[in-house]
Amino acid sequence: MGNNGQEYLFYPVDPLLWREYKEQDVPVDNSGSILEPSRPQDNFSSDHEPPRSPSMSTAAEPKTLTPIEMTGVQTRLTAEEEQTLLRVLREATSLATGPEGEAFEKEFAEFLGCEDAVAVNSCSSALELAAILSELQEGDEVIIPAHTFCATAVPFGRTGATIKWADIEPDTRVISADSIQSLVTPRTKVVIVVHLYGMPADMDAIMKVADSNDLIVVEDCAQAPGARYKGRCVGSIGHFGCFSFHTHKNITTLGEGGMLAVRDKSVGRSARRLRWMGNWPFEEKRERYWLPAMGNVVQPMPGHWPHNFCLGEPNSAVGRMLIKRLDALNQQRRDQADRFRGYFKDFPELVFQSVPDGYEHAYHLMSARYDGQKFGKTRDDLMELLHSKYNVKMLIQYWPLNRTDLYQQFGFGQASVPESDRFFDNMISFPWWSDMGDQLVDELAQRTCRALQDMREA
Repeated sequence: MGNNGQEYLFYPVDPLLWREYKEQDVPVDNSGSILEPSRPQDNFSSDHEPPRSPSMSTAAEPKTLTPIEMTGVQTRLTAEEEQTLLRVLREATSLATGPEGEAFEKEFAEFLGCEDAVAVNSCSSALELAAILSELQEGDEVIIPAHTFCATAVPFGRTGATIKWADIEPDTRVISADSIQSLVTPRTKVVIVVHLYGMPADMDAIMKVADSNDLIVVEDCAQAPGARYKGRCVGSIGHFGCFSFHTHKNITTLGEGGMLAVRDKSVGRSARRLRWMGNWPFEEKRERYWLPAMGNVVQPMPGHWPHNFCLGEPNSAVGRMLIKRLDALNQQRRDQADRFRGYFKDFPELVFQSVPDGYEHAYHLMSARYDGQKFGKTRDDLMELLHSKYNVKMLIQYWPLNRTDLYQQFGFGQASVPESDRFFDNMISFPWWSDMGDQLVDELAQRTCRALQDMREA
């Protein structure tokens, strides 16, 4: 309720845009939410049936439509969680690594059902550790999906190994086991499986290929914490599982954070020796705690320099709280996805990811492919219309890495990935985060339906 008694709708926006909206006199409160006076047409019915016409709700001039775009924070802390964080900040004897981090690692490993987990400052660091622990060398080959975020491949390219780009399945849009099999050679050592958008890959088929060729499997679960494949958490099936707690992910540890899941504690021990600049306790008993020095500095693995990938105590404390409600958050996102996707039954030109039986999608993102050839329209036409007429800012993700300057400059610009190309060139990604609320989900769907109808009739 506003100061004038007017009811308002709250649409969170990226904090980076807060000042811009203020300067444009868009009503924004100090928490980073757009305030829009409630209108009668905003009270949508709860049955969310697909529209019969583009006039499903009262059409508005573009300038009067509240902008809908991706927020910079996917999941917010509750008031109780904020108080727990304050307690840690006030009472912790150190804000660096400590008991909160150790507890977070133990609880995360229990959640996944894996032997051990090592907290780090990002998923990129977890992938870096996985690349080192895989002992890749120049001349080895590593198979990576071309359709993924750039950080998936950088740590493995840094080892000097040769990257081979795999294609995706046309329906699930995650890495294809058949594509992996076609790329295996005697030099192949590692395959990276990316559960992109929150969708599990077909791990049975992939592990069959890996086991028959003695390959190490690294699961990139940055976008899929808590997603399950036939009852098992992704990240617990391969040899390594790499997780992200970035602010844009389903759960966050105060903006940055990550976790490396491993199959046995000896590998976890090596990861910890690599994680903090070789700092490691003296293992023999000492008569004087300060001799020969306060702490030892070791070579973490033969031939490898250590890194600084540590996660702080406040970050770990937040991770411990959010892991307790991760399943509930993911279920809420699945319910939100069902509601949203239900609007488009009469618009087959908008094709969402297929979710096979036994797969639990985490719905980190809501992506779709627009097949508008029948109407003489393209993905770019739809994005332009949604932005200019309906004030919805869509995204496209992820540029096949073989097409990017970075990987071309390192000699990895060649790939045969027709499904990746087809999807990327026609994909759209909707604004999406936890607890959007039925009213906003309905509004986003309705504006999109009107745009799709406009595309048909233009």
